[in-house]
Amino acid sequence: MRPMFEDSPEFRALLRGDPAADLTRISLEIARDAYPTLDAEACLARIEELAARVRDRCVEGARPRQILGQINWVLYVEEKYQGNRDDYYDPRNSYLNEVLQRRLGIPISLSVLYLAIADRIGLAMAGVNLPAHFLIRTGRGDGTIFVDPFHGGAVLDRRGCARRVQEVTGQEVDLTDGQLAPCATSTIVARLLRNLKAVYLRGQEFAPALPILRRLAALSRDDPVERRDLGVACLHADRPGEALDHLRAYVEARPDAHDALDVRALLRVAGREVAARN
Repeated sequence: MRPMFEDSPEFRALLRGDPAADLTRISLEIARDAYPTLDAEACLARIEELAARVRDRCVEGARPRQILGQINWVLYVEEKYQGNRDDYYDPRNSYLNEVLQRRLGIPISLSVLYLAIADRIGLAMAGVNLPAHFLIRTGRGDGTIFVDPFHGGAVLDRRGCARRVQEVTGQEVDLTDGQLAPCATSTIVARLLRNLKAVYLRGQEFAPALPILRRLAALSRDDPVERRDLGVACLHADRPGEALDHLRAYVEARPDAHDALDVRALLRVAGREVAARN
C-alpha cells in the first residue's frame, strides 16, 4: 500500500508540524487531487512573474502601504483578478491553479495568492481567520494593516474588518484580538479544505470529496467528526472497507454522540457490503 500523501511532501511537512511548510505548494498539492496533470512549476513560475512585476515597481525602502498598492495594481487593475460573486460555490474558486488561470477566486484562495506574492517580494503577511470571511494582514500593534483580497485588495482597519464580517453575516460583531491575530498555515489549509468539503458535499459529489476529506481527517486528528464525515462519504462512494475504519473510529471516540445510533447503522451497512465482496 502506498503511503498516505506520498505525492504531497509539503502537506506531509505540515502534518509533522514543520513551521517551514510552504502554503503555496500545499495549495497546489491539494489542487493536484482534482487535476492530476497539474504543472505545479508552471503555476509557481506564474506567481513569480506577478511578484517580479511588483518588485520592479517598488523602490528600495518602500513602506508596506506602497507595496500593497503595487500588488493591488498588478492583481486587480492589470490582471483583473476578482472575487467570484456570481458563482461563489464553484469548486474551481478554491483551486490555486484555476484561480491563476481564470482570475477568479474566493477570499481564502485569493488570500493564498496574495500571500505568495507578498512572500516573494519580502513583505511579511499572515492570514486572519475571521468568522465567515478571510483576510490577511501585515504589521504589528497600531501599525497593523488588514487587506481584503476578495474585495480588490481593500485596505481596512479594525473597524473595517468588523464591518466586512457584518456585511457577510448580517449581524453586528465586535471582533476580538484573537480573531484578528495572525493564523497558522494549518488553519489556512484547514479552511481551504473545509470550503471544498462544503461545496462537494452540498452537491453530493462524494468521489471528488474523498481526497479533501482524507486531508482534513489527517490535519484534524483530534476531531472525530472529520473521521465520521470521511466514513460516510466513503460509503456513498462505494468504498465500504475504508468507511468501516472511519465510522468505527467515530463511535469509539463519541459513543454517546447524538448521531451514534445512525453511525452504528451505517457501520452495519458497510460491514455487510464488505462481507458480500469477500
